[in-house]
Amino acid sequence: MPSLFSNKKIINLVFDDYALRMVEYNGGGLSKVKNVQEKAIPNGLLEHGRISDELEFYDFMKGTVQDWGIKRRNVRFYVPDSMLIMKKVEFPAELKDDEIKGHFYMELGQTLYLPFDNPIFDVYPLPQTNVNSSTREGLLFSVPEEELMKYVEIFEDAGLKPIVADIRSLGVYRYYLTIYPNANIDEAVLFFEMNLNSINISIFSNNQPEFLRYLDLDISMEDWQADHDAQDNNLRWNYIGDNNNLSGLIDDQMIELERMMNFYRYSLHKGENMVSKICLLGDYPNMELIQNKIARVTPVPVEILDAYLSPEKTSQVPRVYIPALGLALKGEVK
Repeated sequence: MPSLFSNKKIINLVFDDYALRMVEYNGGGLSKVKNVQEKAIPNGLLEHGRISDELEFYDFMKGTVQDWGIKRRNVRFYVPDSMLIMKKVEFPAELKDDEIKGHFYMELGQTLYLPFDNPIFDVYPLPQTNVNSSTREGLLFSVPEEELMKYVEIFEDAGLKPIVADIRSLGVYRYYLTIYPNANIDEAVLFFEMNLNSINISIFSNNQPEFLRYLDLDISMEDWQADHDAQDNNLRWNYIGDNNNLSGLIDDQMIELERMMNFYRYSLHKGENMVSKICLLGDYPNMELIQNKIARVTPVPVEILDAYLSPEKTSQVPRVYIPALGLALKGEVK
């Protein structure tokens, strides 16, 4: 994945199928954020993160670059969650950090199998618990090169300079640690990002992602209507489809959430560790409803995350910017 070369004059872009959010930030803490903006993306350009109409998406990005005045700016963005694979892997302990990726490229199709051709991946070594072991463990994150390069090439053609492709769940956790600097990193925290047509679930413990899952809600974006608030320059989303159908789909995901929490507790940790906190975020307009539904299926405390520009929780901005704020903080939170 592209690497960070400079943290000056950086634009952080977060794409969902229906909206683009931007945070302008040159470093120095969240209180130094210069600008946040969002813009609706026309239906049909993106489908679960995949660019389905390259020409129209290029036109959209070219117009956005001009409207927001961000031409020639360095850009960070997230890889689409629907395409992301995370696997725990083992490698020889004697390998140096700069040799690990090369090792796994050699293992492709031998001991390492991924569900797409020509993957791009990064491997993050985990702390070695047994110094006498001949192997070490790491987390491998991978996406298909073809899909990622579509974004890179369109950004470049639109006048931007893509420098980082990051992982959304890591950005959300980065924001959480910034707003809650005294958080107990030993506890297992589940992040439930409820968006208009998808859910992202991740579980972090000891500063490491242990579980990632992307869920398609099977909701047509034609059933959502966006109104632009001229006063605060934000989007307001209204559901105009069948409310009974929507409620049923959400209830199904509550069952899935309960299953995932049980899988984490009993399959991954043999009953010795469990989720102790759920953090709820996303751009779904009725977050309190989701909070109540989650509370009905689990006794684990559920907290709605809000977006602030300081750990003192001042200068609040709409919750939809949490992933973009986490992306902006890349390199500043260990």
